Amino acid sequence: MMYRNQTACPGQRAGQPAAVLLAACVALAALPEPAAAIQTLDASDHAELEAAVSATGVTRVALADDRIRRVIRSPGGYDIEHDAASGDLYLRPLETPEPVLEGQPGTAIPITLFLGTERGFTYRLTLVPDARPSAQVLIRNAAAGADRAIQESAAATRDARVAELVRLVRAAARHEPLPGYVVEAPAPTPAKWPPPIETWRGTRFTAHVLAAGADTDAGALAERFGTAVAAVWVAAPQAGITQDGIAVVVTEPRRAGTAR
Repeated sequence: MMYRNQTACPGQRAGQPAAVLLAACVALAALPEPAAAIQTLDASDHAELEAAVSATGVTRVALADDRIRRVIRSPGGYDIEHDAASGDLYLRPLETPEPVLEGQPGTAIPITLFLGTERGFTYRLTLVPDARPSAQVLIRNAAAGADRAIQESAAATRDARVAELVRLVRAAARHEPLPGYVVEAPAPTPAKWPPPIETWRGTRFTAHVLAAGADTDAGALAERFGTAVAAVWVAAPQAGITQDGIAVVVTEPRRAGTAR
């Protein structure tokens, strides 16, 4: 059965039965609205930015390669939650109606946020209420990305250095061969120093293995070897054991004379 003056749905074809047409309309109506695209703002330090904030739902503000550490805001009809772990902000409209601009009924007043970031940048962000169910704002600063890459590289270098020192101290203390190191007779040391046992010499580090007594102090050894010291490990003899303990002092000759 066909009806006259039917309202057409998208995709309707001439001659389609009413039941089929009604099912198509219901299916289309049930589809969710497309999500609003994330608003990506390219910024530099002290930049003044503007984006939309949802007038009815939740808005997320995040930083690329950085985290928001502090927020100073202007008065406005929004509740702001700061996720300290991720550094993101979440804005929710208050239950009370938004104030409107004078002489412009229905136009909500924008709110302004001053954002301070973990990497030391500051942004002024103006958020204009918009009739969208939710919103996302991503602030992207190329300098923050470069800073993060430098810090990650430095951290990886530090980790590799610590790992190499640990391997060297363990090998020297156990007298286990370690590739890249040659074991030599110890160089003479002042009489008051712990007796030297052997020296492990590599391209970057040198490990000095010494006999350690109960009164051997790691800090004192570091002072004696000077600014080139990279690590000190002392295993004093245990009670009831007559054998001397071992101390390993690792120096990095190229660092001599530099501040530790």
